[in-house]
Amino acid sequence: MPSLGDHLLVVLIGAVYPVYFTVDWYRRIFPELKSGGHHSRVRLYRRSMIELWLLTSLVLSWWLWSGRAATAVGLGLPSGWGFWIGAILTIGLAIVLGRQVATVRSSAEARAQVLKQFSGVPGLMVPRDRHERRLWMGLSLTAGLCEEVLYRGFLIWYLMMLLPAMAAVLLAAIVFGAAHLYLGWGVGVLRATIVGVVLGVAYLVTGTLWVPMALHAIVDVTSGLTGSAAFEQAGPSRAEA
Repeated sequence: MPSLGDHLLVVLIGAVYPVYFTVDWYRRIFPELKSGGHHSRVRLYRRSMIELWLLTSLVLSWWLWSGRAATAVGLGLPSGWGFWIGAILTIGLAIVLGRQVATVRSSAEARAQVLKQFSGVPGLMVPRDRHERRLWMGLSLTAGLCEEVLYRGFLIWYLMMLLPAMAAVLLAAIVFGAAHLYLGWGVGVLRATIVGVVLGVAYLVTGTLWVPMALHAIVDVTSGLTGSAAFEQAGPSRAEA
């Protein structure tokens, strides 16, 4: 059963940190992104990577200190038919999304559609140049690894002590979605909740976090590269819009 340390960590990753980040987003980060451009995005990428790794290190340190097996939080060696099916689907998704990035680079119509999708708050976070793209890829890999440990591995384990598996997946997805409130209700909370459900189901089916981690990272990387390609091809005036 969960201990006091587990309860405190759930409060930290499920409420304290998301509230802290959302408040800071509206108070400081969002105004800086609107007026600061390149340097503000670089600071945001670096800060987010540091904070996610700190939270994940804290959770994993507590997990190991408690004498629990890595497999119980989804970090065991992958095996079984579920994992291999998930791996094949992940490779297929990577190919599809990679082709989407290429299409945006070559098609003005596709770029116009992407620019509409990134016309709001998400567009402010999209990398605009080579340096930002490298940092974005680092942030995407960090989110893929760290958020899966936090919101799928640890949080679903915690909730499954209290709820049936699918209820735990759904509630963990809602918490994950709420952590993206700074992006708005539609683009942030709703979309992240749906993604959280998909990744949670992938975790249950494959029995490992490695597939959800790969899916998460691939989606984030290609999302940033797609937006970056659209802004870059649109010219300097749109690139810092």
